[in-house]
Amino acid sequence: MNSSKQRLGITLWILVIGVQLTAAEPIQLTHDGKMKQDLCFTHDTHELIYSVLKTPLLIKLQRLNLESGKIEDFHANANTNEIYIEFAKDMKHYAYIRNDGNLHTVLQVQDVDKGQLYSLNPGGGFACIRALTISPDGQNIVYSFPESRGSQQLWMTDNKLENKTELTKSDFIDAYPRFSPTGNVLTFTSTRSGNFDIFRMSVDGSGIFQLTDHPGIDTRPSFSPDGSKIVYTSLRQGNYEIFIMNADGSNQKQVTNNPGKDDFACWHPDGKRILYVGEVRGKKDIYSISVEGMLE
Repeated sequence: MNSSKQRLGITLWILVIGVQLTAAEPIQLTHDGKMKQDLCFTHDTHELIYSVLKTPLLIKLQRLNLESGKIEDFHANANTNEIYIEFAKDMKHYAYIRNDGNLHTVLQVQDVDKGQLYSLNPGGGFACIRALTISPDGQNIVYSFPESRGSQQLWMTDNKLENKTELTKSDFIDAYPRFSPTGNVLTFTSTRSGNFDIFRMSVDGSGIFQLTDHPGIDTRPSFSPDGSKIVYTSLRQGNYEIFIMNADGSNQKQVTNNPGKDDFACWHPDGKRILYVGEVRGKKDIYSISVEGMLE
């Protein structure tokens, strides 16, 4: 009897371990293999929005319904490149970057209720806004913009794209900002440590604090829905993989382990899964992976 109970216990233990391992395996959500980037969720329908190379000359924003699997264009009539979208929590405003010329981009904010589209043109010549984030209340946008001396700074503007304020003033590259769910903290990538590392600061640009410290590149951070974790891409082991850490930089854990490049991670609204672009045998698709067991 004891021997039977022991065998049963071992069998149950193996089954539990098997479930845990299965839950941690990535699930492929798209299968076209096209270049994809800049993943972001809507707050109302929880659809995934991302940019995809539709043709050799056109990058479009697409929406993926995770329940039905249906994929469609976000801006059906867009005929220029659109990237890096993000939504206010009430879905009344969203911001994105549009390419309107050779190495020239503009920041655009859509006021959904009023049907008004605002644009911020950074100037003539080769002027590219690189990345953006919109505050949860939809009132402010922070974006990164390169300067003539080679640095890149973070700027804040209101949702009508007026009253610009420079948040960082340095000789370094500060990029890929993301608001916390409360809107009072920003996380971003910076070279001020000598490498590309993850930092955080107050929304007014004060209290800059370094979160990662590794040779290579740590980049594209994003807060979890409850603000307790940050997901980011790291090249610390010679290959781009997805990592998570506590919002204070502690408890850093590797999420993916793929011979190809894993990048552009974002949190599912349930806070238990991460979606990212994974490269497998040269094809780039969106994957979902559970991190529920890694959140302690």
